[in-house]
Amino acid sequence: MKRFLRLTMLVVPLMGIGIYSCKDSFLDTPPQAALSNTLLSSSKAGVDATLIAAYKSIGGWTGGGANAWGAAPSNWVYNLAADEFHKGSEPGDGDSWLAVQLFQWNPAEGSFNDKWRSCYEGVSRANSAITTATEFLKTNASEKAYTDAVIGEATFLRAWQHFELYKVFKNAPYFTEADKDFNKANDKPMVPLIQADLEKAISLLPANKTSVGRVDKTVATAYLGKLKLYNKDYAGALAAFNTVISSGKYKLADCIYDNVNIATENNSENMFSVQSSVNDGDAGGANANNHDRLGLPHGDSFTSCCGFKQPSNDLVMAFKVDANGLPMSTKGVAVKRIEAGATDVLDPRVEYTAGRTGVPYLDWGPHKDSWIRGQGYQGWYSPKRTVHLKTQPVLAGGWTGTQLSALNFPLMRYADVLLMAAECEVEAGSLEKAREYVNMIRTRAGNCTQGAGTNLKVAINAPEITWGKYAMGTYKTAWTDKAAAREAVRTERRLELALEGHRVFDLQRWGVYEAVMADYIPRESKLVTIYGQAKVPTATNYAFPIPSTEIAKSNGVLKQNPGY
Repeated sequence: MKRFLRLTMLVVPLMGIGIYSCKDSFLDTPPQAALSNTLLSSSKAGVDATLIAAYKSIGGWTGGGANAWGAAPSNWVYNLAADEFHKGSEPGDGDSWLAVQLFQWNPAEGSFNDKWRSCYEGVSRANSAITTATEFLKTNASEKAYTDAVIGEATFLRAWQHFELYKVFKNAPYFTEADKDFNKANDKPMVPLIQADLEKAISLLPANKTSVGRVDKTVATAYLGKLKLYNKDYAGALAAFNTVISSGKYKLADCIYDNVNIATENNSENMFSVQSSVNDGDAGGANANNHDRLGLPHGDSFTSCCGFKQPSNDLVMAFKVDANGLPMSTKGVAVKRIEAGATDVLDPRVEYTAGRTGVPYLDWGPHKDSWIRGQGYQGWYSPKRTVHLKTQPVLAGGWTGTQLSALNFPLMRYADVLLMAAECEVEAGSLEKAREYVNMIRTRAGNCTQGAGTNLKVAINAPEITWGKYAMGTYKTAWTDKAAAREAVRTERRLELALEGHRVFDLQRWGVYEAVMADYIPRESKLVTIYGQAKVPTATNYAFPIPSTEIAKSNGVLKQNPGY
């Protein structure tokens, strides 16, 4: 299958957006000058260009290039306000993000505006693609199947961007290609509008992807299920997830690491990802995994920058297992650092999640304390799921060096779908079906862990492993208690999808945000003392503040979320 989105940036403006060509795809010859919608709609190549521009925006592009950290597709800025990881680095560096971590949220924080701008840039591009395809059809009536597919993809991307706005801000205006007034109020419910776009996309999209990086009916159906789950329509969500599962198009990869390895990332489990590339003619690295590049070790490590996004002590402790190889609750438990060689028995996924001193850090050699910036200020772990291998290409030249690679970021994996389906099955009372799905995830998790040197996938009892002990059990007895089943599914989501951008939104939609963080903050503060300055979240924190700059530009048409 051809790859649709190995993107090369072009300086070709279109109604305030950029046009991008793709590498090794059907659109290999880029436009050479500034183009209008009329010119673009005169050919398939022009229509394709507008669609590719819309896809480009899922990577957090704001038109300004790099450093729009709040637009990162991993949503790491917002997940600082959960129990997965800390700001990291050292005192005085990134203190506006520290404020997010400590629940001192400020509507003037630039990262919030990054997300707002990036999502609406994506909406604008999606609407341009719809308009261009519609105009193309007027003079090419025989191309209806082609334009339907383009409009379906663009409508999905518009829904996806608005869903991102909904997850973060809850209250944001919705724009379609028909809008002429771009100073809209944010007073209409977003979920029905997102749902309508997803349903329209499903009706127009092809049954199967035509190239890697694109979406089809199945992907859009999975997102429809996710939206309904967020809206607590469990029956509707389950129907969508069952459609995805019964399609047989996706299956779990053999090892969880296959999903975060450049060599294997577009695999049978990958449903929708930000497609990244380097050394493709883009001098600035805008096609690389730009917005997650701060999450690499510091000090005398292989990058020397930047030491952010350090996994929490509580997260690593959540990977501890009992005598049956099942998760152990961290609620009320004193946190501690789990060092190499400790007697704690761990879920093997921990070694693909957090860099622990004395344990191989992929193929970069053993992780060291000297790699930690601030020496324990925000803990002693480094993130791993957004890190490339020593043997894989990075952007040539420039100060960023080994920071910028072609590692994709997974937006939806089949494991995510199975766990969302399990949630719905619990709420429907089908506890045994939920147990089946969770056990599928856990069985796969037991297939591998990090080995020494270049052995990135070894058996969890491999003799070369001297730094840890691992076990992985499945739930062997029937689930009969709904509350216990619900907690087991939620725990599995935390472990399986750690550092992939889900945690804060999961805690909020479950309605347990205040309780989880009220337990976590005082415990984590024993080792990360800056948490002594943290507020405990309240109902206000179920939505992030609308950027104050956007409210000012709207002359008060936009209204701030309550409590800010």
